Amino acid sequence: MTTFIARRIMEEADKSTEAGQKKYRAYFRTRLYKKWKDEVDTILKTDGYDEIIVED
Repeated sequence: MTTFIARRIMEEADKSTEAGQKKYRAYFRTRLYKKWKDEVDTILKTDGYDEIIVED
């Protein structure tokens, strides 16, 4: 599941930083996906998408 979420966020981030951040917020605004947040953050950082991670 973490790979799927990260891939979806990165696909949007490839369009624009704002689009990636919007997708990131959409996933992690709900409690359903929060349990994968730390692992997704690690994948995003490893792949160079640090700017997509936003803390609201």
